[in-house]
Amino acid sequence: MSGMEGDNEIPRLNSHQLVAVDKALMEISRKQRSSIIPVELPMPNFWAAVGQLVTHLESELAETMRTEGPTAKAQLQTRKLGVTRTQVSDLTRLRLNAFTQHAILSNLLRAPEGDSMSEDIGPGMIEWERHDPSERAFYSGIGHLVDKYKHEVSLNSLLRSSWEAPPMAPETPSHTAPLTEFTVDEQRATPPEKKVAPPPQEQTNWEDPDYDEEDRIREMDAFPEMGTGAAPPAEPAPIQPVSDMRRILVLQDMSEPIVAEDGSEITLNAGDIENCPSIIADTLIAAGLAEAADL
Repeated sequence: MSGMEGDNEIPRLNSHQLVAVDKALMEISRKQRSSIIPVELPMPNFWAAVGQLVTHLESELAETMRTEGPTAKAQLQTRKLGVTRTQVSDLTRLRLNAFTQHAILSNLLRAPEGDSMSEDIGPGMIEWERHDPSERAFYSGIGHLVDKYKHEVSLNSLLRSSWEAPPMAPETPSHTAPLTEFTVDEQRATPPEKKVAPPPQEQTNWEDPDYDEEDRIREMDAFPEMGTGAAPPAEPAPIQPVSDMRRILVLQDMSEPIVAEDGSEITLNAGDIENCPSIIADTLIAAGLAEAADL
């Protein structure tokens, strides 16, 4: 692309025109980031105008450093120059990628005979009046390189056949008869023969000739439960004796001891817990002298 060497192609721009170029540079950079095709430029010889803008910013920075030194103004001018150069670098990369992709697709989709490509299937034609002349030269160079590559690898012969219609497959002789030669009788399958199961064999019990009736009676006498087939009677469960003792809490002192059924004397005092016969315990509880203290 033309840089500062192309300043002689356009007249020298004034300050207002340089401001317009600066704004156009930012706008084109923003649009090109979101587009895969080259964005149209707002003016002819765009890159020559950008070259004048960069030269102007460098001159302003040099003049400020000479007259004022490294002041805040010089720092702002340095930052502005750096931002402009970054925009130029990014926009150049984006536009070269877009032109390269467009040139390759246009060349590959073009017919081998050199016919014009349909706009419906291609990326579209480029209006070179809205682009920089250096970009058109770059685009043409990419097209020549693609043509050279296609010629070296014989791309047209790889992608297209050399005959109009594919040849027919040769007929191979068949040694099998066609299906129409089979008769209806041959197609009918014979029913399978029914398998007859062998008759079941009779089971015979073998008896020992030496085992007689006396031996059988002798075994029955030795094991009577096996001979009759009856199970021996079950032993009766032991009867648990019912306890006739009862636990009570004595509420009042007894002046006289109480005689139990076995003749023993029981002295009861208030607060004692005793095991007494049921009849005595019930009597004391009924009289209000004790209360039940069952566990």
